Amino acid sequence: MKFSGIEAAAEWLAIANDDFELAEECIEKKPRIACYLSQQTAEKAIKALYVANNLTFEFIHAIGTLLDGLKGTYPELSEVRSHASTLTAYEATTRYMDFETGANPLKEYTREDAETAVKMAENILRLCENIYGGLVRKGPMKNR
Repeated sequence: MKFSGIEAAAEWLAIANDDFELAEECIEKKPRIACYLSQQTAEKAIKALYVANNLTFEFIHAIGTLLDGLKGTYPELSEVRSHASTLTAYEATTRYMDFETGANPLKEYTREDAETAVKMAENILRLCENIYGGLVRKGPMKNR
C-alpha cells in the first residue's frame, strides 16, 4: 500500500469525520443521505486502522468483514460489531431502487433511522479514533 502509516491514517480519519459531520446535518432533511454517510464514516474509520498498521484490506463495504479482519489486533472493536449489518446495508439500499420489491430509497428512510445510523457511526468512529490515538503514542501494533 503506497499511502499507509500513521500520517495516512490521519487523513482517512479526517475524511471519516467530514462524512460524519455531513451525516449529522442530513438527519432531518435527508435521512437517506445521513444513513449512507454513516456507513461511509464507519468504513473509513475502520480502514484507517488498517492503513495505520500498514495492513492491506479488501476494497469492500462490509463493516463486519472489515471489523473481523482486525479483531485479533484490536479485540475492543467487538464492542461495535453489532452495528455492522445495519450500517453495511445502507451502502447500497440508500442509493438504489430494489427491483424486486420496488423499494425507493427516497421513501424508505426516516429521521429515526438516520439518528440510529449516525449514533452507530459515531460509536465506531470514536472507538477507531481512540485506538489511533494509542498508535500515535506507542506505534503500530506490529512495531511493539
